[in-house]
Amino acid sequence: MLWDDGLMQTVYDRDGFEVVRGVIPVGDLEPLRDRISDQVGLHAKQLLDEGKVDDLFEDLPFGKRLAALHAKSELPLRQWNEPFFGPELHALINHSGIAEALEPHLGSNVSFNGDYHLRPKLPDSERTAFPLHQDSQYYGQASRRAHIVTVWIPLVDVDETNGCLYVIPGSHEWELFGSARDELGNMRSFEDVEARGTPVPIPMALGDILLFSNMTFHGSKVNRSNGVRWSTDIRYIRTPGTYDASDEVLASEKYMVDLLAKNGRHAPMVVRGDGTSSSFDQWKEKSELRQTEAKTRRSHSKTTSTIGDKS
Repeated sequence: MLWDDGLMQTVYDRDGFEVVRGVIPVGDLEPLRDRISDQVGLHAKQLLDEGKVDDLFEDLPFGKRLAALHAKSELPLRQWNEPFFGPELHALINHSGIAEALEPHLGSNVSFNGDYHLRPKLPDSERTAFPLHQDSQYYGQASRRAHIVTVWIPLVDVDETNGCLYVIPGSHEWELFGSARDELGNMRSFEDVEARGTPVPIPMALGDILLFSNMTFHGSKVNRSNGVRWSTDIRYIRTPGTYDASDEVLASEKYMVDLLAKNGRHAPMVVRGDGTSSSFDQWKEKSELRQTEAKTRRSHSKTTSTIGDKS
């Protein structure tokens, strides 16, 4: 794959995001799309058994079936992660094209940080429209000096009709905006973001990827098409212990590592450069242990709180 690393670095540094076209051969996305199709099939059978639909819509293509199943009922999902934790996702996270695209921004030692989302944006669903936000608004003030690169991957072609992302160029240079969650759990900035910069739509085709930082304002509007806009977003960092940075940056990046572990996100893994890579089975084992430890901590915290309430 040929591209100009220097130009990519310049664009990303200037705008806070970079679109890289044709990074992933379409065939390499098929295993994950097939897994999605299988899960939608199981979901269809469940709806049929519950009497919520009278047709499985088995003949509809990828992107249309889930929309047909919920044409008369809302699917209360903004993300659908766990059913897709499998070898297909592991292969995509470790895709060589993604790792190559990340190197100009993260260096030669790159790791997946444990955080990913699989997002079905259904037609006319207000629930799956995301207001413009910085990812660090969700992570907290202590994350603002960390450098986390989200790789946003459409699993269908996307445009302004079906809910492509909008990004504000240069917004990664702004401060972390004050914000609070709305009734759907979305972060909404106290300041009028669009008074500071104009969001631009990012149409993309299968195989394209969008890279942006945790400080870059981005969001998406309501899907006005008749199909589901499927996408996944995967987050990457410099592999801890392989680089030098200021104390402030190192503290911010350690905060993020600890936060994801505390919340029981999947185990991080090296995808390029120094460090030991993980097979899917190894990643699964580490992730299950991490999630068990997080549940134990939460249970202990609740028990301690209850004891305190009674004292």
